[in-house]
Amino acid sequence: MANEKNKIDIFIAIFLGFVILFLTGYRNINMINSKNFIISLLIFIILSYFAVKAYKRYKYLAALMFLSIFLLSPNVFTNKQGELFPITYIIFSIYFSILLGSNLYTRWKSSL
Repeated sequence: MANEKNKIDIFIAIFLGFVILFLTGYRNINMINSKNFIISLLIFIILSYFAVKAYKRYKYLAALMFLSIFLLSPNVFTNKQGELFPITYIIFSIYFSILLGSNLYTRWKSSL
């Protein structure tokens, strides 16, 4: 039997990636064929996927992760270009450190 839950998460992440990308400033049709569009779309899809996965266990952290994705685009806050993206990286690193810590804890408890 195929893993249908993972497929749904991927489709949700792709949809959210497109929504974030078009909300933050890629409205011109001629920019869709550029390399920046494709790279931005991939980054937004990957980060949206992690936010969707985090939503199953940590609701508030996932909402914060999703909202922090909007800080990556320089079109959102034009006067602070390049100053707000570390907030996104810190929030996602908090999520990954929680996952790592819980994984290490379960391995440690099961080995005793």
